[in-house]
Amino acid sequence: MAESTLSIGWVELQAEVGFLLGYGRTEANWSTAQAAEIELIVNAGLRRVYFPQTADKGLTGYEWSWLRPTTTLNLGADGTDGTITDDSFDSATFADWVTQGITTDDTVDITAVGSGSTTVAEYSISSVASGAITLSSSPGDGTSLTFRVTRPVANYALPDAVGRVVGGLHYASAEYKRGIRVVSAAQILEWRAQTDVTGFADFAAIRYSSLGGAAGSRQELLLYPRPDAYKVLTYQYEAYTGLLTDSAPYPPGGMQMSELYTESCLAVAEQRGNDEFGIHNQLFQTLLTEAIKRDKSHSAQNYGDMGYSEVTDLRRFRRGLVGSTYPISYQGSDI
Repeated sequence: MAESTLSIGWVELQAEVGFLLGYGRTEANWSTAQAAEIELIVNAGLRRVYFPQTADKGLTGYEWSWLRPTTTLNLGADGTDGTITDDSFDSATFADWVTQGITTDDTVDITAVGSGSTTVAEYSISSVASGAITLSSSPGDGTSLTFRVTRPVANYALPDAVGRVVGGLHYASAEYKRGIRVVSAAQILEWRAQTDVTGFADFAAIRYSSLGGAAGSRQELLLYPRPDAYKVLTYQYEAYTGLLTDSAPYPPGGMQMSELYTESCLAVAEQRGNDEFGIHNQLFQTLLTEAIKRDKSHSAQNYGDMGYSEVTDLRRFRRGLVGSTYPISYQGSDI
């Protein structure tokens, strides 16, 4: 599908800012310093739309419906067996690893090495790419090396674009399982300390695995019990979107958001260039309020807290449960 011809993009936003600052609309006429200044202002304007702070207290901190996409997470399990021939993974094994989301947090146990000897050794995974999985060291020469993937804990790195998981995580309808309930990381760690069990994950927690620095801020998902089979989870999340570029010029939200993006960028330019909150800031606030109200009319309504409290018991649902996949609960009890 093609973007609307009325949508404003990366080039147009830069041109609007350049004109307001007195540099003209033509990028070729800007100096390196002017182009860098314009880029910083446009990026700031985009962030103000993505995470808006309005003058209306009732709309402050609003979260856009169009920044809540849905994606999937592949759960793996211990015991993913396969073979290595001449230090290369066979194609079926490699495909299985990729499907199950193997990461550098996992390890590989190599057993039954060829050439007339049998050894057991554990290898860490140094890198995972679309075309290759590299072990920390070579398992040795052999005609038939078998391996088993081991996952000591069920921690899964969330994609970089995930700012926050919205709601729960859900199995496919064919599994006849209710959604995974999100609890605190402390609760998951306490259960793991008490007993290490495997099966369908009933509970999950989300925590930061890194805070700033070279890696930036990254999050991971903790599951309990530890998954014992390959399953696919579906979840919705608040997205972190990246920079606009010539090849990816359009900000999210569609054509209807174009004037809001424009005024947001011009308001930043007005503030930083003239050190004032002028007409573009006023227009931005007006357009932002109207855009939020329009977006709310397209979204599901929230009727408030029904009194649900965090679940701390480990009652399990048997596999093959017949009935609703998503039971309704009130004050912690299913009804």
